[in-house]
Amino acid sequence: MAKMDGGHLVTRALKREGFDVLFGISGGPIFQIVDGCLDDDIRLVHVRHEQAAAMMAHGWARVTGKPGVAAFASGPGTINAATGVANAHSNASPVLYIGGSSRMAMDEMGGFQEIDQFEVMRPITKWAHIVPDARRIPEFISIALRHANTGRPGPVYLDIPGDILSQQVDEESVWYPTCSRSAARPLGDPAQVSRAIDLLSKAERPLVIIGSGVWWSQAAEEVGRFIEASGLPFVATPMGRGAVPDDSPQCFGSARSFALKNADTILVLGGRLNWILGFGRPPRYAPDVRMIQVDIEPSELGHNKDMAVGIVGDIKAVVGQLMPGAEEVLSKKAWGEWHGRLREAAGANDERMEPLRRSNQAPVHPIRLCTEIAEFLDRDAIVAVDGGEILDFGRMSIPTYYPGHRINCGTFGCLGVGVPMAIAAKIAFPNKQVLCLTGDGAFGFNGMELETAVRHAPTVTVVANDSQWGQCVHIQQRSYGTDRVIDTRISPSRYDLMMKAFGGHGEHVERPEDIRPALERAFASGKAACIDVAIDPEASPRTAFREGD
Repeated sequence: MAKMDGGHLVTRALKREGFDVLFGISGGPIFQIVDGCLDDDIRLVHVRHEQAAAMMAHGWARVTGKPGVAAFASGPGTINAATGVANAHSNASPVLYIGGSSRMAMDEMGGFQEIDQFEVMRPITKWAHIVPDARRIPEFISIALRHANTGRPGPVYLDIPGDILSQQVDEESVWYPTCSRSAARPLGDPAQVSRAIDLLSKAERPLVIIGSGVWWSQAAEEVGRFIEASGLPFVATPMGRGAVPDDSPQCFGSARSFALKNADTILVLGGRLNWILGFGRPPRYAPDVRMIQVDIEPSELGHNKDMAVGIVGDIKAVVGQLMPGAEEVLSKKAWGEWHGRLREAAGANDERMEPLRRSNQAPVHPIRLCTEIAEFLDRDAIVAVDGGEILDFGRMSIPTYYPGHRINCGTFGCLGVGVPMAIAAKIAFPNKQVLCLTGDGAFGFNGMELETAVRHAPTVTVVANDSQWGQCVHIQQRSYGTDRVIDTRISPSRYDLMMKAFGGHGEHVERPEDIRPALERAFASGKAACIDVAIDPEASPRTAFREGD
């Protein structure tokens, strides 16, 4: 009988589960996994830091809707990944993380890189386990993926000790699960669905919030039909954007604060009422707003806010149940006055931004930078935005037209995601434009991954460079005075030269009229590229947008 070690069983099982890309860094004790990638035709994306590998696997899930996978060496290698793992956990994203650990036979002996990394990973994952025997590796990978994908998704972690990875077993004794997960989509309670339609039909100022659950349920098409049939206006969370295109006449993202505060009935589709959505409470919302929540996770219903109707179920399935009501009841409602008020609020915000969109100042105003990017990119381009203030500028200035085509830090506020997630997106979709827009501060966390981009993915990174942690500088100025700014300045640096040193395409831009030509050259180069743009250090979203928009 053929013998196989545990590491090769990992890659064999991953291949059978449909994985063909693995993110990580080679090292002990995962050498067997790395070697197995050759036998099982799995592309190994070798990064410069494990945090980036964790973020790439997360980014893969964010753009494909399917779990990504990353593997880490023991001790420091796995601990390095913890920030990226926690970010995936906060964002409820399905990712499989595998950590090689020190040998079980040397437990508590002070072995090489020995640390209880399982206990580090357990609270920042949806499910975690230590694999006790090489024969069970495929089984545990299957179990892990079942946890990652079932109900509310989330990252999972498998800890595989070095002696399990090197353990030789007869492959014929190994069970490879082939039918361990159901494709069923739980329907909502029909009575609650009817109540939801009834409440919406009686509303004077209804609103839909499209959340990340729409993406994980792959329900964009159904939600788009529901929005069109019902005539309901909507806003979207960062991960919900693109489920219905931002240029839909029913999209009021540019009047989000006004819409949330003035709506009397809100249908939340797969969105969590966390800080991003103001916890569902005043002053972000009207005190007497009626909240209708639809979520696969029962504990989300009523979380932070009393609900009028709660529907537990898969978003795609429940929206299908809502469709008859949308077509037969909601389509006949007249919400013209409410739509008019929303359009007026959106128009006022757009009018206020227009001078900044066309500003010729140098250093460049961030809104002019974002406008140039938005007008240049293809409609189906994937954009990763990373940072503090540049994230807000990009959120308001760069539209999204397809689901899974906008990436940012999400609920955890984790910096450093932009470059790694853009690389993952380009590997997943090599024929699409992929652009990372990042602040210079956020860039520093994983900037070395530009070298990874040179080897693996010709992404274009635009660094909005103001030589400071802009958000922190402006908070210090407002809170303590301009003479109390401390620990928030960065040395003036040319990040385009860093990319050139790696063998990619690099350009520095100081004037707004030079942005588009630089973008054209960067994408035409066919190389990984970095455009370093000097932006106005005084620009702040608080002055550009109405507070809260």
